[in-house]
Amino acid sequence: MSTGDERVIVSPGATAGLSSAHHRDFPEIRAEGESPTDAAEQLVHHLTRTLDSALTGWRRESIEQAIADVRAYAEQAGS
Repeated sequence: MSTGDERVIVSPGATAGLSSAHHRDFPEIRAEGESPTDAAEQLVHHLTRTLDSALTGWRRESIEQAIADVRAYAEQAGS
């Protein structure tokens, strides 16, 4: 399952009953949760932590956009 524009990808997790989520632009940053919404919320936390290591403005903006995409997905999936 994913959003219509394929920015946030949610799939079954490694453990039965969990969902895994990642952003199209940052496939190396993944999160798991009990539901797609929970996985997305955890992904927001992981992406936020990566802001500390963003060395350029472009990278920071890319991460901030990914965070906004994942938050929008979580809000949509939670409703």
